[in-house]
Amino acid sequence: MFYNIAKYALRLMYLVMFRVEVRGKENIPKDGPVIICANHSSNFDPISAAIYVKRPVNFMAKKELFGNNFMKKLMYSLHAFPVDREAADMKSFKTTLEILKKGEVLGIFAQGKRVKEGETADPKAGVALFALKGNAVVIPAGISGNYKLFSKVKINYGKPVNLDEYRGKRARTETLEKITEEIMSEVEKLRKEP
Repeated sequence: MFYNIAKYALRLMYLVMFRVEVRGKENIPKDGPVIICANHSSNFDPISAAIYVKRPVNFMAKKELFGNNFMKKLMYSLHAFPVDREAADMKSFKTTLEILKKGEVLGIFAQGKRVKEGETADPKAGVALFALKGNAVVIPAGISGNYKLFSKVKINYGKPVNLDEYRGKRARTETLEKITEEIMSEVEKLRKEP
């Protein structure tokens, strides 16, 4: 309930603050496990990736955002869950797979942190591992815009990345890296689309 109220309030805020263009929402499956994998250059990106999706989107968020009881309750009510970015966090790994096994939507930034325009960071293979282990459809999403008042913000959801050739096989490191590269290549194309 709170999630939906927040979603529509944020949509209204976006309507007032930015010139938003959303493309490709029809590419997001209406049911079943889905991973929305987007680029991440601004604190607004998790909001942008989620508020125009009909289904609730669960996001990993750095554990520091869950530092006190108020923030913890707020983050959980917004379908976020904590991840320790400095360690192999098995609890967040299990939570991620539970979300997908329940047929829900996961939002993820493959690079694991904000990467500003002109910067680079290697994507982590978690998105590929979760897609295979959770039997999820991967929707690449490209987000562009600087979020300045009245500026244009584009959110572009692509067609599902075809992972059929990798399913049912052992998830080797090189395979996960290859899948991640394919996904991020699509994300980058969508981000740069005019």
